[in-house]
Amino acid sequence: MNGKKPINVKNSADQSKSIDRKQETSPILISYDKNNDEKNQDNFIYYNNAQQCIQAIEQSSIPIFLILNGTSATDILSRIHSLTQIDTIFIYCNSSREQQRCQYLCQHYSKIFDLFIDRKQLLDTIQENVLLYQKQSGNDYLRLAEQYKQKNEFNYALKYTYKALDIYRKTLSNQNHPLIARCLNNLGAIYDAQGDVNRSFEFYEQAIKIYSHLKPSLCNQPVSNILKK
Repeated sequence: MNGKKPINVKNSADQSKSIDRKQETSPILISYDKNNDEKNQDNFIYYNNAQQCIQAIEQSSIPIFLILNGTSATDILSRIHSLTQIDTIFIYCNSSREQQRCQYLCQHYSKIFDLFIDRKQLLDTIQENVLLYQKQSGNDYLRLAEQYKQKNEFNYALKYTYKALDIYRKTLSNQNHPLIARCLNNLGAIYDAQGDVNRSFEFYEQAIKIYSHLKPSLCNQPVSNILKK
């Protein structure tokens, strides 16, 4: 049988009901690989049938971390990426060559966290993301993002800064809060370091608008003088 049942489920109940019984403080971990016959283990729900995987995702009421194999990713990405159930996508590649072939996916699908060829790094990163998700703390995301930025690991820095920004915008009543400005400023700095001048300036401008509300004296100063120090 191609479709895999959730861990510890011994009856024929609907897949979605099994998923919904999980604790809502944690995301569901779903793995899809059309060439994989692994059984459910280590809190992962495995699928090798694309349609059954998509159906389980659509019926879940709990956010999902989706792990895809590089050879199977395109089977379902276009159909599931826009679903609200999908929080983050991780892609495991079997070789560096496959990783290079899959790089374009990161440009088209913003929910992809990264491409991995080291399984331990993949599992460690998933665990890191699960712990951050459970806390739902913008401060934790931002702190970790800044640590990655200091190590010049800009991809992770971007992902975690965006997560922090999203949480702050949802939880802070004041949309001109310094923490939102800090995220925008950091995004500008990261894109600047990556050589993306246009996107960098876009975020710097958004940050300076907030800072100008906090300190009116900043209004007429160049963005570069204020934010890039």
